Amino acid sequence: MKVLSLFLCLVFLFTVVSNATAQEEYSPWALRYLKQSIEALVVGDYDEVITQSNLVLRIDPNSSVSYTIRARAYYEKGELEKSIADCNQAIRLDRNNLNAFSLRASAHARLGVIDRAISDWQAVLRIDPENETAQYNIALVSNER
Repeated sequence: MKVLSLFLCLVFLFTVVSNATAQEEYSPWALRYLKQSIEALVVGDYDEVITQSNLVLRIDPNSSVSYTIRARAYYEKGELEKSIADCNQAIRLDRNNLNAFSLRASAHARLGVIDRAISDWQAVLRIDPENETAQYNIALVSNER
């Protein structure tokens, strides 16, 4: 289970960072803190993820990636409202942030707000129509209604 969680975390980070680096430019300090937040996320040190993401956001308050990474940390800690708030900010900054939509959908689903979860997974499908995870999750939570 720990290996699967680590793998999913790495996939999440790869897609977040690869999508964002083309869109966002970082100062050397922000890059350093961003790298440290990613390393902390990989090992499951969510408090450190939040600390490092906060440092990035002080330097670059428009970093959609940092909001998304911090949202993942809040999600993993069970702080779902904070996760949703960071996803909202990430999406405000980047309307094509697939990871923020998907993470916000998962948070809504855990809170039992199924209509919002479905809406976010549908947004994922508008960005990536072939996204099998979103398709699966929509089918799964639709049965819970």
